[in-house]
Amino acid sequence: MPPVLPATLSDSALSERHIRILDAAERVFARAGFHAATMQDVAAEAGMSPGNLYRYFNSKDAIIAGMSERDRSLIAEDFGSLCPANGSLLDQLEELGRKHLVRQPREKAVIALQIWAEAARNPEMARMCADIEGTVIEGLATAIGEAKRNGELPPRLDEHRFLLAISMMADGFFCRRAMDPTFDEAVAADTLFAGMRQLAQSMLLPDPDPKP
Repeated sequence: MPPVLPATLSDSALSERHIRILDAAERVFARAGFHAATMQDVAAEAGMSPGNLYRYFNSKDAIIAGMSERDRSLIAEDFGSLCPANGSLLDQLEELGRKHLVRQPREKAVIALQIWAEAARNPEMARMCADIEGTVIEGLATAIGEAKRNGELPPRLDEHRFLLAISMMADGFFCRRAMDPTFDEAVAADTLFAGMRQLAQSMLLPDPDPKP
């Protein structure tokens, strides 16, 4: 039986019980690891009986799916809010980056690393990761196109390479933060966003061939 979940999983759409379970699962998975943690561990962390937990999620995979869909919905909401009326696109991207990469607890990065590792062998988790990545790229591509049209970004900016570069930079940031408890995310974020701004001005398509 599939888990009983709303169609979209932003916190505003979830019941209090769903939020409590997903938050508890994040703490348990970050502390014990996805494979070592049990449904009983999650139930205890959430302050409910295992039987009650199974009314909402019937497996750890279902909980991971719920966590991933909640993240995807929140990311879609954030990147959907990118708008020229809100100021510089690069300033908005930096603020979103600091929100998701720096201000979130380190446990988020630890869990993300576990999910990515699981996605290497689990096609369903690979699909969930691809859905989240696709949501980010779609929102960024729309905003970058608008910024090129209004003159904030160079019209010859190579959008594909720029998006690939900042995506890899963000992934690397997450990995380092997850693996190194001494990682200084504030200093690293300054470096990452300075690099993003430089790439936005220098990662250009070749000049078109002059007309004869």
